[in-house]
Amino acid sequence: MKLPFKLLGMALLPITAVSGATGEAPVDSNINPVVISKLVETGDYLRSLTRFQVDADITQDLVLDNGQKVKIHGKTSMKVNHLQQISSSIESDRLNRKFYYDGKSITQYAPKQGYFATVPASNNVYDALHQLESEYGLQVPLEDLFQLGRDAKQLDKLTVAAYVGPTQINGQLCDHMAFRQEGVDWQLWLSRSKPALPCKLSIVSTDEAAQPEYVVEYHWKMKPTFKESDFKFKPGKHDQAIPLKKVGEQGEKNEQ
Repeated sequence: MKLPFKLLGMALLPITAVSGATGEAPVDSNINPVVISKLVETGDYLRSLTRFQVDADITQDLVLDNGQKVKIHGKTSMKVNHLQQISSSIESDRLNRKFYYDGKSITQYAPKQGYFATVPASNNVYDALHQLESEYGLQVPLEDLFQLGRDAKQLDKLTVAAYVGPTQINGQLCDHMAFRQEGVDWQLWLSRSKPALPCKLSIVSTDEAAQPEYVVEYHWKMKPTFKESDFKFKPGKHDQAIPLKKVGEQGEKNEQ
């Protein structure tokens, strides 16, 4: 699923601060300015990380032609090594893709089909990921971790930013926040650890009649062990290189 907003990695304040314990009401009662500032702050923190691994379990609603929703499941992972090497993958009931970034190029690989495509990329990881999406219409799984807070215009589109309360997720105490913008209701749970890390994310597409939901739970490794082969794509004997078409070019669009 292509996320409708760069959401991942947001954090919040302790309960007393977010819930307005001081008695001071914000100008817009639907928007907590402290929460907004923490979104930007946490995005900056996540972009400062140079080496980590995050794995995630995904549940997504698929809307059938008759309007019925069915659940599909998957797993995704991202490995980051000093921002010059990234590998990311998704394996679900309907999709299997792997991405490799080496500071010079990005490769997308479809293992079941045996196809791969490589394009030149910026040596700045944020620019490289933005280039892949804007020029080729593709998103690297979990890339949103790099995008939070980079665009103030996206924050301005929020109509609700509210603190819900504490909850336990996978045995970990997390804080729960709820957000709303045009066409999307989303919720975010973050750990009480310092610094806070995302525990869970839920996105509901409210601009669709069936209002399908996308849910992801995160598992973080802040001191991972990597192999050099984790970041280098080596095609198999029968794998074939194919061109990656830019957005707007004739023919079929690139398959996410």
